[in-house]
Amino acid sequence: MRDAPKSHLVTENAGRLQGRTAVHLDAPAAERQRRDRALKASEIRYRRLFETAPYGILVLDAETGVVIDVNPCLCQMLGVQQDDIIDQPLWSVPAFKNAAGTKNHFRDLVRESHVRYENLPLETNDGQIRHVDLVSTLFQADHKPFVQCIVDDVTERVKREREDGERAQEAIASRARRAPRRSTDQETRDTQTGLVNRWYLEETLPRELHRAARTKTPLTVTAMAFDAEQPAAMLREVGRVVREHLRKSDMASRVSEHEFVLVLDSSPAATQGRLNEIRDAIRGLELYHGKDRLEPPVIRTGIATAGRDGTTGPELLDAASAAARQAR
Repeated sequence: MRDAPKSHLVTENAGRLQGRTAVHLDAPAAERQRRDRALKASEIRYRRLFETAPYGILVLDAETGVVIDVNPCLCQMLGVQQDDIIDQPLWSVPAFKNAAGTKNHFRDLVRESHVRYENLPLETNDGQIRHVDLVSTLFQADHKPFVQCIVDDVTERVKREREDGERAQEAIASRARRAPRRSTDQETRDTQTGLVNRWYLEETLPRELHRAARTKTPLTVTAMAFDAEQPAAMLREVGRVVREHLRKSDMASRVSEHEFVLVLDSSPAATQGRLNEIRDAIRGLELYHGKDRLEPPVIRTGIATAGRDGTTGPELLDAASAAARQAR
């Protein structure tokens, strides 16, 4: 008679060990158990890091944009409960609704392996604004794409930078008050939009025209006029969009309540292409006043090109404004 086949999983010792049957796993089974224990220990360590991290963490389903996990730090930062965030699309979470066009940002999150946004304004549950830096990482798990977002509260840093900026502006204004050809209000930057103000534009434009003539490079002046008065939140976001589409050699100014001016080192055709990109980004903004969505502004634009005939800065500004008024 042939012996019965032996199990590949366990063998039992005839003796007793501390009142129990001694069970010995063969090498493959023991290795599987070791891997299972290591995986479980790794998951526990990750969960502890996730829950005790001193910065906010969001995990999103990359296919739907739905939040599937959020750590306590982010909930505390925003003054909400986990149930207020989990199982909602990111752009539906109240704190993120006005975060600089969240839907457009999310498209970047799922396309790029790493994305970084700086100084996003998030509204807390009690109506305060927390400024955050957000860094996302796209990863795969169980053959599905997910996005992990690290959210760092930089509100205090932003506050210090603004205070430093205000002190610097006050120093500029103080020097300007002592200069006979300048008015008493010589701040160089519009605090609402982050763009330079009209005084700075008028001071700088002649130098830009001289440089463009000397280097024989194209220069355009573009007026961007709003059809209607805009709320502060919308002006802030439009200013951000404009700044994000500028190069270091470009300049953007808020010259009045309803008009911005762009000075670009580019041809009229290239400038028009840039304006189309800015319009598309502005149309994609999603801002809310309470539960009501704010409609993006209708913008008229007019372009004036610096020629080689000694055209002055005021003449270019007037020509661009006139073209914007006639635009549809």
